[in-house]
Amino acid sequence: MECKKDTSAMLEWRSRFLTADILEEDEYDQALRCAEALEQSGEISAVEWIELVKAANAALLRVR
Repeated sequence: MECKKDTSAMLEWRSRFLTADILEEDEYDQALRCAEALEQSGEISAVEWIELVKAANAALLRVR
Protein backbone atom coordinates (compact mmCIF):
# COMPACT_ATOMS: atom_id res chain seq x y z
CA MET A 1 0.00 0.00 0.00
CA GLU A 2 1.40 3.36 -1.02
CA CYS A 3 1.07 6.30 1.36
CA LYS A 4 0.11 9.62 -0.21
CA LYS A 5 2.53 11.63 1.95
CA ASP A 6 1.46 15.25 2.27
CA THR A 7 -1.53 15.17 -0.05
CA SER A 8 -3.26 18.45 -0.78
CA ALA A 9 -5.95 17.56 1.77
CA MET A 10 -3.29 17.04 4.43
CA LEU A 11 -1.53 20.27 3.49
CA GLU A 12 -4.80 22.18 3.70
CA TRP A 13 -5.57 20.61 7.09
CA ARG A 14 -2.12 21.52 8.42
CA SER A 15 -2.47 25.05 7.05
CA ARG A 16 -5.87 25.44 8.69
CA PHE A 17 -5.10 23.97 12.11
CA LEU A 18 -1.35 24.09 12.67
CA THR A 19 -0.26 27.52 11.45
CA ALA A 20 0.31 28.67 15.03
CA ASP A 21 1.63 25.19 16.02
CA ILE A 22 -0.66 25.40 19.09
CA LEU A 23 -4.27 24.26 19.44
CA GLU A 24 -6.75 25.23 22.10
CA GLU A 25 -9.22 22.53 23.15
CA ASP A 26 -12.07 23.69 20.89
CA GLU A 27 -9.69 23.99 17.91
CA TYR A 28 -8.36 20.52 18.71
CA ASP A 29 -11.86 19.04 18.64
CA GLN A 30 -12.56 20.72 15.31
CA ALA A 31 -9.24 19.49 13.89
CA LEU A 32 -10.05 15.91 14.87
CA ARG A 33 -13.54 16.09 13.36
CA CYS A 34 -12.10 17.48 10.14
CA ALA A 35 -9.39 14.80 10.00
CA GLU A 36 -12.00 12.10 10.53
CA ALA A 37 -14.16 13.53 7.76
CA LEU A 38 -11.17 13.51 5.39
CA GLU A 39 -10.47 9.87 6.22
CA GLN A 40 -14.12 8.84 5.92
CA SER A 41 -14.43 10.54 2.53
CA GLY A 42 -11.32 8.75 1.27
CA GLU A 43 -9.32 11.94 0.75
CA ILE A 44 -6.66 10.63 3.13
CA SER A 45 -5.70 7.13 4.22
CA ALA A 46 -5.92 5.71 7.74
CA VAL A 47 -2.15 6.12 8.07
CA GLU A 48 -2.42 9.79 7.09
CA TRP A 49 -5.31 10.23 9.54
CA ILE A 50 -3.06 8.92 12.32
CA GLU A 51 -0.38 11.47 11.32
CA LEU A 52 -2.91 14.30 11.59
CA VAL A 53 -4.19 13.09 14.97
CA LYS A 54 -0.63 12.90 16.29
CA ALA A 55 0.07 16.43 15.03
CA ALA A 56 -3.12 17.70 16.68
CA ASN A 57 -2.22 15.95 19.93
CA ALA A 58 1.23 17.54 19.94
CA ALA A 59 -0.22 20.99 19.22
CA LEU A 60 -2.74 20.61 22.06
CA LEU A 61 -0.02 19.57 24.50
CA ARG A 62 2.01 22.69 23.66
CA VAL A 63 -0.78 24.79 25.21
CA ARG A 64 -0.57 23.07 28.59
